[in-house]
Amino acid sequence: MRKELFWDRLEQNIAPEIEIERAINFGGLDYIEEVQRKYGRARFLDVLLKNRNLSKKAVNYWCLVFGIDREKTAAFRNPPLIWSPYR
Repeated sequence: MRKELFWDRLEQNIAPEIEIERAINFGGLDYIEEVQRKYGRARFLDVLLKNRNLSKKAVNYWCLVFGIDREKTAAFRNPPLIWSPYR
């Protein structure tokens, strides 16, 4: 685990999904490999497909790597979770 990515949380309070999310958004290739070894590729892909808090740039890259249609990911399907008073 990269402590510099989790400055806001205690180590025992980090869910696997949060670690994978931050690895996708901010980690390098070596950290991505570490996370995939730790949690498995299936869980990594599950977070990639279902997490709406991922950067579209990172999701697009990993979809190209794994041959996944980016439109099947929550990051591209769902609107961002930003408060909008005019909805």
